[in-house]
Amino acid sequence: MIKNYTLFMILASIMLVPVNMMIFSKSLTIMIEWKMMSMKSSEVSMFFLLDESSSAFVLTVMMVTTSILMYSSFYIEKKKKMFAKILVTFMISMLMMILSPNMMSLVMSWEGLGMTSFVLIMYYQNKKSVMSSFYTMMMNRVGDITLLLTMMILMDSASWMFLSTEYLNHSMVWISFLSISTFSKSAQMPFSSWLTEAMAAPTPVSALVHSSTLVTAGVYLTIRFKSSMLSTGMNPIILTVAMMTLMMASLNSLMEMDMKKLVALSTLSQISIMFISISANLYSLAFFHMIVHATFKALIFLCSSTFIYVSNTQDLRKLSSTSSYMMVTNISFNVASMILCALPFVSSFYSKEIIMEMMMISSINSPLTLIFITLMMVTSSYSLKMMMIINLNKMSLNMKMKKETYNQKMSKVLLLIPSMLLGNKLSWLMELNMNIVYLSITEKLIAPVMILTMMKMMKVDKSFKINKPNTSVKQMMSYMWFMKNLNLMTKMNFMNQGVVMLKTNEKGAMTNQVKTLIKFIYLATKLMFKIGKMNLKATTLLMFILMIILI
Repeated sequence: MIKNYTLFMILASIMLVPVNMMIFSKSLTIMIEWKMMSMKSSEVSMFFLLDESSSAFVLTVMMVTTSILMYSSFYIEKKKKMFAKILVTFMISMLMMILSPNMMSLVMSWEGLGMTSFVLIMYYQNKKSVMSSFYTMMMNRVGDITLLLTMMILMDSASWMFLSTEYLNHSMVWISFLSISTFSKSAQMPFSSWLTEAMAAPTPVSALVHSSTLVTAGVYLTIRFKSSMLSTGMNPIILTVAMMTLMMASLNSLMEMDMKKLVALSTLSQISIMFISISANLYSLAFFHMIVHATFKALIFLCSSTFIYVSNTQDLRKLSSTSSYMMVTNISFNVASMILCALPFVSSFYSKEIIMEMMMISSINSPLTLIFITLMMVTSSYSLKMMMIINLNKMSLNMKMKKETYNQKMSKVLLLIPSMLLGNKLSWLMELNMNIVYLSITEKLIAPVMILTMMKMMKVDKSFKINKPNTSVKQMMSYMWFMKNLNLMTKMNFMNQGVVMLKTNEKGAMTNQVKTLIKFIYLATKLMFKIGKMNLKATTLLMFILMIILI
């Protein structure tokens, strides 16, 4: 089943390549309308918009999903068919969100992302994964509610199309609701704590969620509403939230020793960099970094998955690499980590370096720019920490001495090549920035000097033992500024509700409630159709009688 899906994805990706080349060469925009239903004077239509942004993002998502499906044929041992179906449904929800210029289709795809991620996180069906999936869903529910409120407010504009928002009076209310939705989906403060909880999912799922789908949905939605964000002055709020999230994620990553959570925190810091560039009106650069980030972050997750599978642990201090057995994984992981550091002339260098230069000449004050550059140095620090510990550590535990399969190698090679070359090629196709950057030679060399400085300063702390006592500062950094502690009560409430639901389901009360609800919906729908067939006088008389009875 996974092989069939993989072949289909490869063929679809190959077919999309000439379409992307045509759209970029001729600057085309294709709009497709599908009329779903029509009743009297109202119509419900589904729209799909294919332009430069959506076509590039669609091809990236399909390429990453193809690689993860190839890797899952080795990684997932049981229920492969079910896993492949849920993963493809998750990808379709993301593609629908990318292509939708309409609020109705956007809300449908947004809900599809939430529900499929809920199912994927609780795939292993143990206590930890179930609690993490409930917690992730409820944290994202805040963003779902605010997106529905945005949709209701935009009903007054006689159109739900993104393009029509450019000609509206931009209300601060619905744009604030939209910003809350993007912050919750992209795990910005104060919604950041669900990101590490989602690590309970299988590692291939984490690779897809944290590279090109769920957490980037908020960034993509903000880019789509570019004109509305610019007209209402949301930049200071976005900058404050993103800078706090970047600081929290960077400091937390210095203390984290769980491999999967460390890579998740690096994703959080990269998402914050995208929001910071959006706050400086660098929307094209934020989109460019989002595309480039998708490839190398998925590659890091797949290599981490192989290390965890071989070493039987997620603790970074216990992981090790064996060059003779995992040559492709070692090369891919080291190259992807150096790309995360923004080594000169690799993919992320073309996005990060320009973002840093534009921040230097932007209107943002100097202390914030200095903090931003310092936090970028922290990114190099934890990337080098992962590389040095895994490459220099000696294995002390029993290992599964298995050679890499063909699917494992091909899934990583499929992401390794674009991770190195995509930045250079895509920078010529996309119109990244209209401004010309004038910097001195000292400012120009800040990015490469910063990487070399961190490589010189970096040392493996071999005295950092597993049972080393924690101070209050270390605890604050490890628990994401105590956001996880604040949500312990929420987790306990979820646990109690789950126990109550289980007991009521055993008694049959839950089944009876669902039957009653279905019957009520059926009767209400039947009544609405009957009222719709009545003429105006009869409807007015019925409403008048109901008002008298209720009063």
